Amino acid sequence: MKLSRMSQGFFVRFISDKKTNRRAALLAALVGCSLLSACNPELMEDGKATQPIPHKLKDAIHKIGSSESAPLYIRIFKKEAVLEAWKQRKDGTYALLKTYPICAYSGTYGPKKKEGDRQAPEGFYSITPGQMNPNSNYYLSFNIGYPNKFDRAYGRTGAHLMVHGSCSSRGCYAMDDAQIAEIYALGREAFAGGQRSFSVHAFPFRMTPENMAEVRNNEHFPFWQNLKNGYDHFQITHVPPQVEVCDRTYVFDPQGNGRFNATSPCPDYTIDPSLLSALQKLRTKENVQFQQAVEKLQAKQQEQELKTNNKMIEAQLDLLKRKERVAEGKDPDGFLAGLIKSNKPTETVTSSVQTEPSESTPEASQPTEKAGFFSRLTSSFSKKKILLPQSASNESASASTLTTLPKPRQ
Repeated sequence: MKLSRMSQGFFVRFISDKKTNRRAALLAALVGCSLLSACNPELMEDGKATQPIPHKLKDAIHKIGSSESAPLYIRIFKKEAVLEAWKQRKDGTYALLKTYPICAYSGTYGPKKKEGDRQAPEGFYSITPGQMNPNSNYYLSFNIGYPNKFDRAYGRTGAHLMVHGSCSSRGCYAMDDAQIAEIYALGREAFAGGQRSFSVHAFPFRMTPENMAEVRNNEHFPFWQNLKNGYDHFQITHVPPQVEVCDRTYVFDPQGNGRFNATSPCPDYTIDPSLLSALQKLRTKENVQFQQAVEKLQAKQQEQELKTNNKMIEAQLDLLKRKERVAEGKDPDGFLAGLIKSNKPTETVTSSVQTEPSESTPEASQPTEKAGFFSRLTSSFSKKKILLPQSASNESASASTLTTLPKPRQ
């Protein structure tokens, strides 16, 4: 940046004045900031959609054996609040390039169902060049393509669901401006390199057996079982799966000439035998891990219930002891117990001759009251089922399996 002679003279006179030293320092800082913004992509506003991939990210691309123009693949995980950018290598597989923290997303785990529910989508989406928005009100953005064929098969509604900047979400996945600038540049260069569309696969969490066990009773569990099949395809092949929809179900990497319709029964198709074999081995291993995770969760829950029951018993026994001490004329709690004792009705003498209690007559009413309290205590135990940790193995036998294998139709 060059200053004119007039500006240079003004600048010299300005800083030479002792009374304006503070203003001179401020002016110098502003000039420095303007110089920095010219080479810092995070601060660019004009031409933000065309700013280059940062040099540091370029180096990372080359280190994983990829190039700036190679195809892009994105995965999103709500629970972990991260967006993963993967790039294709020369052998056709994809390597993880960078993991970006998601600044904000709307809703909780589970799919978006209707307009206005402020829920960020989950599922398998495809981004074309037309879905990239260089003039976004949220710095930069791209539309993830909700609702897709699967969503429409369930009558789900909503529009303009984005991955964008500005760290503000009302149903979208929001990033910081510097992050969306990098992601946008990666997509733009992939399109320039010939990729017609890149996939964005959004999951509620990493689809591990442990995470699946935690949500086994959730209403969305069957939906997440279906998502996990696609997740596993990529975990095995490191290639984004080909996604189809039929019978209102996602189908992954189908082979065959059948036509897929989202709401119609699935056509005949097969899955590559080596991939299916790998899926079967993975499922066998993970189902064991899933059952073990379920048992641990059940044991932890039962242990907590046992602690809760024990606290209830201790509280009731403590109350009983306090009542007994009050009945004996003792004062276990100071003022409160004394107040209880002082409020007891006083005995009045109705006759000058005191009648001796007979053998068949209770000597006092308090033992009867104590017996009644014990009876109520016992009754409360009989109504409350106390679960012990050792029963966990028996209950886990009925737990559902982790997920089902895709079912090719012959």
